[in-house]
Amino acid sequence: MWTPLSTRQSTGDVLRYDVSPALAAALRPWIDGAVRESSRLADRVLVRCDLFRDTEHGPEAEVDDAEFLAWYTPDERLLDVVDAVLDLLPGAGAVQLPAGHKPGMLEAMAGGLANITYVKHRQPLQQLLADGRSAYTLSPNGRSLVHRVDPAVAALLGTAARVAEQPDRGSASGHLRRAYTAAYALHPEPGRAYSEAIKAVECAAHATVEPNNTKATLGTMLTQLRQHPGQWVVALPGTTGVEGENVVYAMASLLWKGQTSRHGAQQPTREETADEARMAVDLATSLVRWFADGAVRRR
Repeated sequence: MWTPLSTRQSTGDVLRYDVSPALAAALRPWIDGAVRESSRLADRVLVRCDLFRDTEHGPEAEVDDAEFLAWYTPDERLLDVVDAVLDLLPGAGAVQLPAGHKPGMLEAMAGGLANITYVKHRQPLQQLLADGRSAYTLSPNGRSLVHRVDPAVAALLGTAARVAEQPDRGSASGHLRRAYTAAYALHPEPGRAYSEAIKAVECAAHATVEPNNTKATLGTMLTQLRQHPGQWVVALPGTTGVEGENVVYAMASLLWKGQTSRHGAQQPTREETADEARMAVDLATSLVRWFADGAVRRR
């Protein structure tokens, strides 16, 4: 991301969480063009963002819904509108196919449509957000805005998700990607992010730890790891051969026990915080990759 010389020389945060006047001026034409992709897209964005256009009085009466969204939305609501538009644009995201599956004609057409709309609308938006030094960027599937994270962190998660795209790792990849999106969304959903992170690890570890238990959970897998030391091969075993196992167990246990909203009780249930959810995603990213690529396996 390019930053001005004056910003590079400062010690403050280079990212902006607000919408600068310059970025607002660039986003408005993008919104105008994007919402015209579908006849009903503007109507749905108005409802989703709780924006009301007075069709009888004032200057709003002289414009259509697309113009209203683009030119009359307050600057502080523009990112909400962009986020809603991204979810409704046709062709969002790439078509996910099972390993070894050859795409049919309809799947190939869907993939082509996704690529066309990405180049037409999503790619220019991503560039605008980067040039505006926005703290937000597009999610991996292009359907929402997420907090911008360090490229190395995003790359690690992407690698883990790709490695986990194996039949015997279930839907680990999908859960991990959803956990990331929920944790870093424009309006984060910590509870959902944490839950998806646990599901990602359960899917990735199931075939290794409890392949014959159809009702396995991360909790039951932790019991197996604890009760059968020495049965697991870890790529980095440690000087005594057990440190690696202990680290895997400790990380999985921290992830499992750290979820505060899993069960109800007499006391009010506490939702996970955004920081807790993001750390859970980090833990899940490492665990999913280790189990999926065989860095942790049964002896």
